[in-house]
Amino acid sequence: MKILLWQLLVNGIITGSLYALAGVSWGIIYRTTHIFHFSHQLVFAVAGYAAALVTSQTPLPFYFGFLTAIIAAVALGCGIEIFLYRNLRRLKATQTTIFLASMGLAIAGIALILFFFRSNPRSLKGLPAIMLSMGPTNFTAVDLALVIVSWIMIGLLLLLLAKWRYGKAIRAVGSNLELAKNLGLNPENIYLLVFAIGSALFGIGAFLFTARNCAFPTMGLLPFFMSFTAVFLGGISSIAGHALAGLILGLAETLGMIVLPGEYRIIIVFVILFVVIIIKPEGLLSPKRG
Repeated sequence: MKILLWQLLVNGIITGSLYALAGVSWGIIYRTTHIFHFSHQLVFAVAGYAAALVTSQTPLPFYFGFLTAIIAAVALGCGIEIFLYRNLRRLKATQTTIFLASMGLAIAGIALILFFFRSNPRSLKGLPAIMLSMGPTNFTAVDLALVIVSWIMIGLLLLLLAKWRYGKAIRAVGSNLELAKNLGLNPENIYLLVFAIGSALFGIGAFLFTARNCAFPTMGLLPFFMSFTAVFLGGISSIAGHALAGLILGLAETLGMIVLPGEYRIIIVFVILFVVIIIKPEGLLSPKRG
């Protein structure tokens, strides 16, 4: 039982690291634009397939799949902002309309992936299959890379938001749009920037997910669900909160296997979200509003 607990803890850290990365990738978009970016899951799927296709259909080494996943994610994420959300804002569309348009695009995009690639999973080729151990626990080199890369990316994002002048502009637009306009900032440029950053982070997550598992049409659904859950659990205004909440969700989902069968693990996520909303509605790391 003790060995199982340690293994589940390690698995929870691995899963939670992916959810943490997903949370900050969606969170930076939502807290800045206030758009419920439902198509984020499509970005994840396209990035995963792009990485798998590059490594399986060309003689290029696997790290080209990493670069391809990021490029595909950024291109699609920024394309959605420019051609869908920006036009809807110009037409004075409501947030509900924008959400429905985003959901429709995600469903249509996933259907197209299913049409062209069927439901056959696509794997990354060329990755070294290395097993590692730490005490009684076992994990792969890909698992270790997922944890390390995820938290490095989260740390870099926090650093950029704190020190980079565009990071300060992102925080300004997200917290007070009218004041940011009066200070000479162009919100459209900032929106495009956060879509590029958020999509790039999710593209990295998609590559790591595909390396650990495989690419399939609905691969983005669970990471997307966990991403926005982490945002509301950790606090909309706190990127660090999104990361912490993602880690908590991953640990809870995995450790929950001790008491619940695997197919019911998602129940634990809802219970945690419900309890936090009741006790601290503003989220784990968001300051209380006076």
